[in-house]
Amino acid sequence: MTRGLVHAMAGVAAALLLAGSVYAQSMPELPAGIQQAGKIRIGVKCDSPPFGLTGPDGKPTGIEVEMAKKIGEYAFGSPDATELSCVTSEARIPSLEGGKIDLILATLGRTPARQEVIDYSNIYFWGTSNALVPEDGPIQTLANFENETVVIVKGASQIPWLENHVPGVQLLQLNTTADSIQALLQGRAAGFVGDGGLIYTLAANYPELRVIDEGIDPGVNGIGMRKNEPELQAFVNAALERLRSEGFYEEVIPQFVSEEPVAEVMLRGFLEDAPQQ
Repeated sequence: MTRGLVHAMAGVAAALLLAGSVYAQSMPELPAGIQQAGKIRIGVKCDSPPFGLTGPDGKPTGIEVEMAKKIGEYAFGSPDATELSCVTSEARIPSLEGGKIDLILATLGRTPARQEVIDYSNIYFWGTSNALVPEDGPIQTLANFENETVVIVKGASQIPWLENHVPGVQLLQLNTTADSIQALLQGRAAGFVGDGGLIYTLAANYPELRVIDEGIDPGVNGIGMRKNEPELQAFVNAALERLRSEGFYEEVIPQFVSEEPVAEVMLRGFLEDAPQQ
């Protein structure tokens, strides 16, 4: 090995060490247990496009999945340091409390009931929910769901709103989005309610279904974590701020949302502060 090559390699190593030092200083310190594990375990959705879905290779992908990978990169320098787990709405919090995951990054709406059992990061997304109905069906407004059956994923944050605002509504609670869509197509329900981004994405893929534009229960999403983990909370909040400042959402959202009006709404939900409620 020549002296010049040795010097060049030494220079690269020094640059990497310096970059690592600057990098480490730019983020709060992680809890010791996660540092020792060398990875961060994050629960994501795998049936809720564009937030999280199963890709053609069988692996999770989507906006929140890419966020989770970035958190691993911020933590350990590589997106491979994120250990992804698919979680259903109903299983998200039990998986967290059972120690199977460190964070929930899976369309987790922030509600008073949930805040009693887990802590949240800062808000990273806000938006309304919507209803999907058959194209040729009679439902035109949310009021038309009175005394009708509406399918919804178990554990969804829209359940209390529907029960409180739609008289006589019957909720058919199923495990997954795929099950819910199948039930709607089979005529077992008058509509399906979910996060707005999910509903508009599904409508683009199912021409026999349409969206009721009337918004349901404006909500905010945060990353969930176990109670009393201030170090992890500080790290996650810093990561969310960094995602915004680095232009992450402008780059990632078009990869998963092809309809420009929907992409604009999604981008606003990620970049703008949630309106006061």
